[in-house]
Amino acid sequence: MNSYLLGLLAGLAVGVTIAVIIKWRDRRRPMTTVERADQLSQRRARMLPALAVVFLTQQAMFFSQMPGAEHAPVERVKMSAWLVLSLVLLAALATKSFWLEPRAVRDLMEDENTQANRNEAMRWGFLFAMGTAVAVYVLGMFEPVTGREAVHIIMTFGIATALLRWGVLERRAHAHG
Repeated sequence: MNSYLLGLLAGLAVGVTIAVIIKWRDRRRPMTTVERADQLSQRRARMLPALAVVFLTQQAMFFSQMPGAEHAPVERVKMSAWLVLSLVLLAALATKSFWLEPRAVRDLMEDENTQANRNEAMRWGFLFAMGTAVAVYVLGMFEPVTGREAVHIIMTFGIATALLRWGVLERRAHAHG
């Protein structure tokens, strides 16, 4: 089996396992839809900066690999895991997230303030990604940068900035709410 496919499958298996554990744990406490939406909204505000840190840490591991090692099976699994995490984080940024929750809960979580915070975070993520692209372009004039390295750097700064900004705005909204 191709090591890229193995990495994708491993990432998906971990994600499904985490989702099952969270759903099982949360079933023990019955809540109203409004209480559940409020609880998940606060959890999201705490979780976003932590996800950004995990994402940045994973990128540090990518750039610490030995030159020429990117074709080793372990490195392919790591790159595939990065791709899965990047896609999940982008989907969470672009949607209401908490996909396993009922639509009523997700709709309550998606109020005007949350939409404005998400839009602001996406704007910051885009601006940081474009700024990083300019920096990578300039760096390429002095030090060769592969396409894969450029993609990693640009996506890392763009996604991490959006996650951090959204998390800060959501925490601030809960603190004042």
